[in-house]
Amino acid sequence: MAAKVHFPGKNAFYKELRARINNYFTQEGKSPTGGKKLAVKSIIILLMAISSYLYLVFISHTWWETLIASFILAQSFALIGFNIMHDSVHGSFSRSRKLNKLMGYTMDFLGGSARLWYHKHNVLHHTYTNIAGMDTDIETQGLLRMSPHQPWRPWHRFQILYAFPAYSMLTLSMVLYTDFQKFISGRIGRYKLPRAGAAEATRFWITKAIYFFYALVLPMFFHTWWVVLAVFFLVHIILGFTFSIVFQLAHTMEDNHFAEPDPVSGAVANEWAIHQIETTANFATQSKFLYWYIGGLNFQIEHHLFAKISHVHYPQISKIVRETCEEFGVKYVHYSNMLSAVWTHIKFLYHMSKKPARA
Repeated sequence: MAAKVHFPGKNAFYKELRARINNYFTQEGKSPTGGKKLAVKSIIILLMAISSYLYLVFISHTWWETLIASFILAQSFALIGFNIMHDSVHGSFSRSRKLNKLMGYTMDFLGGSARLWYHKHNVLHHTYTNIAGMDTDIETQGLLRMSPHQPWRPWHRFQILYAFPAYSMLTLSMVLYTDFQKFISGRIGRYKLPRAGAAEATRFWITKAIYFFYALVLPMFFHTWWVVLAVFFLVHIILGFTFSIVFQLAHTMEDNHFAEPDPVSGAVANEWAIHQIETTANFATQSKFLYWYIGGLNFQIEHHLFAKISHVHYPQISKIVRETCEEFGVKYVHYSNMLSAVWTHIKFLYHMSKKPARA
């Protein structure tokens, strides 16, 4: 792959789509950020997370209480990630940059790093979606084959069996290894991170220490050490799976495109906006519960086109996006329900497990 991947200039499609979206907010007199609607939602989610943690550590004593509280805590963390952290790091939570930055640190509260997430997600994934070697969301160090342009390995023939268990390791590997590896090496794959200043480095290590204190050290004053470790792993297995399944249904699907840049020039065939649409999929957009729960990430196409617009507006702007795609003949991938989306992803994993003719 060429050193620098780039897209051709914007064409009439994206210019027209942006004009229509801007006109929508002007006519409705709305701000593209989350506003009070997201603020209230965030308070509910944070209270849910805090209360489930307090119950788990200070009240639960029976095994069934512990299991229920662990599940609720894991889902609370997922809700924080989907609804609060995600909008904040994209700058769509609030009009205030300071508030966006503050709420983005909920990622650090979950054991991660808002700074690393910004570069991995905003910069790499949102720019080079589904481009092997650039989009680190589809890179698994060879464990899984998530693109037809990734090399096939003999163990991939079994990935349909181990993919979902592997998905559950997402946040566990992040808090125990990959965040430290990225921060210390200063790289995310081939991408070189901007050098962390003293304040950023201090924040990274302090927030990691706070996380391990409240997640492991404090609970051991009230529960047997092996129970604390078991719950720690259980929460992350549930959390990792919840995050992963939503992320996978957005891009690694049979109907999604996996672009391959020109090996010499690094040019991608489609302009950035069309590339985003063809590499992304929506699912179950009629489900109000799912939309609320996963922060509008079932409207993934709208999110990739307009990441600085809060998810609270996705159902409205999706109508504009879909109509414009139809007018310009741009493929708009949508699955009517989550089960059909999961099944399509399973078929994708199966096809990627097959040895290519020239592998």
